[in-house]
Amino acid sequence: MRLAPITKIYDMHCHAYEFDTGEIADILENASNLRIVAVSDDLESFYKTLELYDLFPEKIIPCAGFHPWNIGKRSLQEVDEVIRQAYKYGIHCIGEVGLDKKFVDPNTWPAQQAIFTRFLQVAKELDAYVTVHSPYAWREALKLMVQVGVGKAMFHWYTGPLNLIDEIISSGYYISINPALKIQTKHRRVAEYTPLEHMVFESDGPYNYRGLRLSPIMIQGTIEEIASLKKVSVDIVLSHASLNSERLLYG
Repeated sequence: MRLAPITKIYDMHCHAYEFDTGEIADILENASNLRIVAVSDDLESFYKTLELYDLFPEKIIPCAGFHPWNIGKRSLQEVDEVIRQAYKYGIHCIGEVGLDKKFVDPNTWPAQQAIFTRFLQVAKELDAYVTVHSPYAWREALKLMVQVGVGKAMFHWYTGPLNLIDEIISSGYYISINPALKIQTKHRRVAEYTPLEHMVFESDGPYNYRGLRLSPIMIQGTIEEIASLKKVSVDIVLSHASLNSERLLYG
């Protein structure tokens, strides 16, 4: 008798390099079907992410990025090197990159746009998906993505206008749902509104959100929460999430 393959659970946005290596090992050992898409924020974190990939090559999917929070704090020459490394390793994921009108000095806006555009162009050339950071800059981020012609993208921990979700979906992009939906009303509304056909899951771990330390181990529970919210089975949610994630990564 041939056993059916185990459906994989993907954490599509996790700062794995910020975890202790032992904790990551425990998480992956206790969840054999879990795959972690490990974002980076700069050159140093990218190298740390590659080290995790070397340790867990079947479970960690490395991303190359430069977080907009680092603009003005780190040398912009790092952007060139991160991009060079992305091409060298044939990265499947570009992130964490994006635009930010909430947390970042508005004087960095021109640099934010220029750097984000560069990474979008890299993603297009590599056929990599983009995990997009966009607080209060959701429309601007979407507009740039469409202009550049990015084929695959995910709005990470989206909390923007519900009516923009329709435009995001019509552009072929996805919305990621975070365990924070349990305590963040606006993100729960996003989860209610977003169809399963365009939904994936993320932890953004190990970020501490209002006392909730986010972790990949929470993805299973978030899937169960969505199943209850959508009034469908856990298997249906998991099937959609796995297929959507694999389309972003490999489709």
